[in-house]
Amino acid sequence: MATEKTPNNKWIDPIKWNTAAAQYDNAVGRSSGIAAARLITLANEMHPLNAPSVRAIDLGAGTGSLTHLLAAQYPGLNILATDISPGMLEQLMSITHDQTKVTAQVVDMAAPIGGAATESSFSHVFSTMAIQALPDPAGEGTLAQWARLLLPDGIVAIGLWDFDENCGPHALWEEAATAVDPGYTNPPLLPPRHWYGRAELEQGLKTAGFRDVKSEVMHIGFDVGKEGFLRFFWESGNPMARDRQASFNGDLKKVREEMERLLDEKYDKGAKIPLSAALAVGRKPLAG
Repeated sequence: MATEKTPNNKWIDPIKWNTAAAQYDNAVGRSSGIAAARLITLANEMHPLNAPSVRAIDLGAGTGSLTHLLAAQYPGLNILATDISPGMLEQLMSITHDQTKVTAQVVDMAAPIGGAATESSFSHVFSTMAIQALPDPAGEGTLAQWARLLLPDGIVAIGLWDFDENCGPHALWEEAATAVDPGYTNPPLLPPRHWYGRAELEQGLKTAGFRDVKSEVMHIGFDVGKEGFLRFFWESGNPMARDRQASFNGDLKKVREEMERLLDEKYDKGAKIPLSAALAVGRKPLAG
């Protein structure tokens, strides 16, 4: 799963994401990669990725779920992968085959312009599973910043977790925790003013002036198996999982045991954990 433009915002703490980088691809990366593949297809339909003068930037690239798919499908494409976490980018570049076509830069995606991320120099701005870490990206000007990166008629392509749909990892934690402590209240997944799903994503792009906006929901699942899910939730250092655990004052060992039971009995040993993504593409706003 970078956010409020304040130093104490837990979602943009590079140290937390550095910690999560090593195991990110084992669970979250799998699901975000499925969404990224569809997002690339949607972007290519709006503006072909093999056209002349095509250049892409991946904002909040993480360990490269989208970057690596894009590089594999379009080997001639120049891609700038950016993230607030140096650890994530180190992981991304460690498995990048062509480092002449894929380059990396530490960037705050709320204010991305600088260094190699220059204005009016990209045909495609991509971002998967990152923008909802920022408050009100349309109203706070984030999308306007992203538009400045684009060439005329350039494309923005954004994916986020659709928490308006059934979020299996969140529901699984809540059910296990309340079984151990019936008085427990599971905190919201995101702070106020952060986007939860497709409706906010689509409307936000339109509010920011993007044209020809198209969006959809993709049911992708978080089907990493029982042991895979337990590693993700208890060992990976993912900030979402750590926040859930920190919110619980009871016996976490008992919660884990209850989670194992639920994975076996309700989620087909972790093979059927629901999770959805909201995907949207749009064309750069007209000047003025």
